[in-house]
Amino acid sequence: MRTLKNLVQELDELLDQNHGQLDTEVFAAMQFKVDQLKQKIDEADAATQRHLASEALRLLAALLSVVTNVMTLLK
Repeated sequence: MRTLKNLVQELDELLDQNHGQLDTEVFAAMQFKVDQLKQKIDEADAATQRHLASEALRLLAALLSVVTNVMTLLK
């Protein structure tokens, strides 16, 4: 569970660092999802933790994709 908490914390930090590159609605939706993940982690059993980890990784991949695309466009 500690690794999942670390993943969500890093995702939250990355989202904060790159919020200027995101549309307001996209940022709000991603922040909402991160907040949901934070709330669910503590009460999750092992199977639910695996599901939450996959959700966090999908969200991280989407965020990195958007940031990478924006950085490429700015070059």
